[in-house]
Amino acid sequence: MTRSHLSLVATLLACLALSACSAEKAAPTPAGAPSASGTGKARPSKENTDLPLTKQLNRGELTQAIPDAEDLVPGYLPGSLHKRMPGEPDDCAPLATSAPAGWQRAGSGDYDYQGSTVSRGIDLDVCQFDNVAHAKAAYDQWPDTDETAPLKTGQVGEESVFLAHSGSSGTVYGYSRSGTVIARVEVEDAGADPTDAHDVLAATIKRLQQVQAGQRATATAPEIAAMEQTQR
Repeated sequence: MTRSHLSLVATLLACLALSACSAEKAAPTPAGAPSASGTGKARPSKENTDLPLTKQLNRGELTQAIPDAEDLVPGYLPGSLHKRMPGEPDDCAPLATSAPAGWQRAGSGDYDYQGSTVSRGIDLDVCQFDNVAHAKAAYDQWPDTDETAPLKTGQVGEESVFLAHSGSSGTVYGYSRSGTVIARVEVEDAGADPTDAHDVLAATIKRLQQVQAGQRATATAPEIAAMEQTQR
């Protein structure tokens, strides 16, 4: 074998050795492990919009989260106040009481039923507090149990309660808390049916969670109702 042949053989052996080393270093990544071509971190999952509300929302975020009339149950139009921001401390307090401790900001929605010949509308208040303890304390004071009876319906947020007035109109009151946020809704002339109150509160809490997650508030009451129906 000539010197040129020996040199060629040595070169080929060196190339084979390098290829084997590269193959060992590029071994397949085990399932579920971070990719070697990435930063070493697993890819983040989709933003979770089911977490309790703990982020302090600014005025614009709270305004976006409060539903527009078209986001409610069908047939309602914006009321005289429609979406009112900023809300007043009194919006977050039980009747004839001062602003609750820890109050940060509030917003409200006012909606009238289209073509109604009687007093029929929906009033919504949303209040955020500085911590969960203050929110829970205010939530516990909200429900007015005088001349009302509890209604059974699906839970909204971390805790909720629905009450029907004993009068002929059957006005329904709904109250919900998620983290540092509490919301209440009054549906007039509801015939003691909690459906509209439940769906409005559920859509409001979901919209707040969407905003907290950095998303646009897009949830609507009909969408929430349809989704819950398929889960039954």
